[in-house]
Amino acid sequence: MKTAFPTLVGNKALREHLAADILGHSLSHAYIIEGVRGSGKHTLARQIAAALSCEKKEDAHLPLPCGLCPSCKKILSGNSPDLIFVQKDPEKAQLGVDIIRSVREDVRLLPNDTDFKVYVIEDAHNMNFQAQNAFLLTLESPPPYVVFLLLCEDSGALLETVRSRAPRLKMQLLTPEETEKYICSVDPRAQELRQSSPREFADVLTVASGSVGQAIELLDDKKRAPISARRALAKEFVSALENRSARAGAQIISRLPQKREELLLCLFQIRLALRDLIVAKKSDGGELCFYSLREEAEDLSFALSTSDLLSVYDAVEEAISMTGANGNLRLILFSLATKCRLI
Repeated sequence: MKTAFPTLVGNKALREHLAADILGHSLSHAYIIEGVRGSGKHTLARQIAAALSCEKKEDAHLPLPCGLCPSCKKILSGNSPDLIFVQKDPEKAQLGVDIIRSVREDVRLLPNDTDFKVYVIEDAHNMNFQAQNAFLLTLESPPPYVVFLLLCEDSGALLETVRSRAPRLKMQLLTPEETEKYICSVDPRAQELRQSSPREFADVLTVASGSVGQAIELLDDKKRAPISARRALAKEFVSALENRSARAGAQIISRLPQKREELLLCLFQIRLALRDLIVAKKSDGGELCFYSLREEAEDLSFALSTSDLLSVYDAVEEAISMTGANGNLRLILFSLATKCRLI
């Protein structure tokens, strides 16, 4: 079979299924493309748009899309008026009905210079109720030259009536090995970091959690630095639990951020670390989300009892809830330290 969507990493079954539909002229008029940030949703959308109008799609010796014909080049370079990205107003929290009404008017116009007009609805889960209802009629019976691609992180935020009119394409996360192979092949910073700091590189793969886009983003020192700092604090917090030193406990509590949003981010990392210790204690093969080295998680988990880990996890969960509910930060941290027996 032809190589399908060559610039999309992983997702082999999905790529082959879509290619078969395009070549068999049985592609749906709309799809929901669901996946976490950086999982390849935009890459897939561009590849679908290019494949639909590819002038070499019937050539068995070339991939789909070929990437060589004028239509492919125009679409993949972002210069085609027939690939339309629909976004919410930056000043508004949701994608409103006015934008969707504009789309309904625009679909009546024929494609400019390709076979199809492809509308990519960015962050479709942010469409408000009125916008989704306004979209239904067009989504149900669009012109034959129109394809809608609804990109979202959680399709559950869409109305059932919208979901019923568009098959869901679920982006698969990559394994750490697949992520490493890809980012090292496309970004020299990956190879440099792997050689200069293997531990930090392993942390990049762990934090990215199978998202190539996030892994590449974390190769930037400035973007990686705050995440690395939060992870370091989380590890220190767990070490303080192991030592049960009042002095060490007071120090780590005092070093936690005093700004609400930043404190939440640190507490999320602490919760993730504790989750890994519980998994390591209960299962030999359970997947870890925080620790890049299983041995590190296992050693720490053996130093703490299951009841202690669960008790601390609950205390951190409560601190997250209270912080999110605008509770007094000093009281929250004091309560956390007390329940974790750090002071």
